[in-house]
Amino acid sequence: MKKCPNCGASMDADVNFCTNCGTKLIEENINTSVEKTTRVEPVSQTPAQPQRMRSTSDRSVKMHNYWQWLVASWKRPTGEQSAEKWYGIATILGEILLFVLGISVALNGSISGIFGSTGGSFTTQVLFELFLFLALAGLGKIVGVMFGRKFIFQTKTDIYTLINKIAQISGINAIIIVVAFVCCILGGNNYGFAVLLAIIALFIFDFACILFTVKGQNEKRDSFYGLLISVGISLLIVLILIGIFGNALKDQIQSLISSALRF
Repeated sequence: MKKCPNCGASMDADVNFCTNCGTKLIEENINTSVEKTTRVEPVSQTPAQPQRMRSTSDRSVKMHNYWQWLVASWKRPTGEQSAEKWYGIATILGEILLFVLGISVALNGSISGIFGSTGGSFTTQVLFELFLFLALAGLGKIVGVMFGRKFIFQTKTDIYTLINKIAQISGINAIIIVVAFVCCILGGNNYGFAVLLAIIALFIFDFACILFTVKGQNEKRDSFYGLLISVGISLLIVLILIGIFGNALKDQIQSLISSALRF
């Protein structure tokens, strides 16, 4: 059966014209078929963003947020601010690395000035051991803070939160270490000032550890004894590290000086 598209009348399949109004049924069916076959699916207009552009943008945002956190730590060292887990670790390790590089530049410059350029190569092994010693010593002090706070407040503090807080309180060290590094590059009479800045940075880090050990509310036990526990654990860990790394660093430096004296 065919149905006329004009008047709606039904007729046999072999009829080509509507018996009621005369409409060509074949042409209507063809037009209908053409309309059906020429229907085009919409094309998606949202191209996929390249993965490389997204990753670059993400890194830029992360570095911008980190810089804002660092600037805020200079303005309000004890203020409350959110931070990603890696902020404190990156800050402390970056300061240690820059400090070690400054020592390398200063010693190479001093040895070269005394013994000539051929004897002024400060070995990579010594620098690595010094970096490792300072990083572990800093971690030991942070562990001391953790146990001290645990004694005082009877609550567990997340290690990343702890590191971020200490890095925030001692955030001014980033500026101090950069200035000390520049002094090491300049050389000459600036070495003494660089040493002074390094000592100041060390005291600021220790003070940050002491301050955060007792900083908080709802003390369960006296903060004085918690502070003693923190300092005691930190001192014990540092002494152990000195026993492990001290002789190795001493032998490396003596070997370096002996090699320089032969030139």
